Amino acid sequence: MSLETIIIPVESRLGVTVPNHLLAHEPPSADLLILLPGRGYTCNHPVLYYLRHAGIERGYDVLSIEYAFQVASRDLDADSLTALAEDVLVATQAVLARGYQRVCIAGKSLGTPLAGELARTITSGAVSLLLLTPIGGALQGLGDCPTLAIIGTADPLYTPELVSAYDDHPTITWQVYDGLNHSLEMPGDWRASLAVLPEIITGCETFMSRGTAQ
Repeated sequence: MSLETIIIPVESRLGVTVPNHLLAHEPPSADLLILLPGRGYTCNHPVLYYLRHAGIERGYDVLSIEYAFQVASRDLDADSLTALAEDVLVATQAVLARGYQRVCIAGKSLGTPLAGELARTITSGAVSLLLLTPIGGALQGLGDCPTLAIIGTADPLYTPELVSAYDDHPTITWQVYDGLNHSLEMPGDWRASLAVLPEIITGCETFMSRGTAQ
């Protein structure tokens, strides 16, 4: 089995070409992992970088999304947000046309509400969500979509009430890490940050294998 890198270019309304990258297996895979990064947490930051590798090892094709405001080196404003949603849809529709049977969408922070919106546009095949440090209403309106949400207790967005609100939800599961911040790292302790990384990725890998959290 070989792996091909395919550029999925998107002409953004911000006046830049966004070079999204698809790693595709040959022979073709039936599974697709879509990575939607955060505002400053790109697909080359630790959790998404190793999640991409885990997906490849599991036989998934992996689409790594970039955002036009990052390519253009401009602030995230209202116009950038509108362009972002449009560009993500164009890029993913182009790749979904390859005909996948199973799609897992992984969003980090800013990417988490985008992941939920994108999931609602996919009408064929099995869809699941990995929401890494979800923001805003990212967990609302997901219906019965299998979802694993991951957060640390040192993340300013974390509250016990946020997690317990989904205790009885049939398809949303939380994975909470003591002391991790919004980057899913242990502040001031790189050794501890590296030590917890395999546990985070293994949890994601297990979820991708089963389409549901343990």
